[in-house]
Amino acid sequence: MFRGTQEAKVDEKGRLKLPADFMKLVVEKNYGSQFFITSRDGKVTEVWPMAEWEKEEEKKAAFPEDDEAKTTWMRIVNYFGAVVEIDKQDRLMLPRKIRERFGLVSVEVVVTGQQKYLSVQREAEADTEIAGLLNPGNATQMSAAEARQSLASREAAIQQRS
Repeated sequence: MFRGTQEAKVDEKGRLKLPADFMKLVVEKNYGSQFFITSRDGKVTEVWPMAEWEKEEEKKAAFPEDDEAKTTWMRIVNYFGAVVEIDKQDRLMLPRKIRERFGLVSVEVVVTGQQKYLSVQREAEADTEIAGLLNPGNATQMSAAEARQSLASREAAIQQRS
């Protein structure tokens, strides 16, 4: 499982150098060289080993194609998303939409373990997010967040029936 936070750099071409601790786990878990990079909320970049991302997609496949929450989720993750291959220097090319949306070129970032995936943010944005989590009185929900919550609760219900 990915845990903890590490500092990293996104270079002038938009390549993220995976921190060594996380790269070690990628090798130990035999995740391979393919990753899916996306954002599920338009706020945070997510780096998923392809094996873990495919499990997320399988959960959504159980819902009808015209399910509004599923459609919203798919539109967002595919708009930002791309399958990328890690290079020999342990770098991942961030998708253009991600680089543009989050200003992720020639910047220092924090890479945080989220168990099955890694989140990537500029440090100031990560600090702001944590402050909001610690002081939830100011939090507002986006429709994307509502879609994620709806899907997660229904996925849990399906797992309980299995």
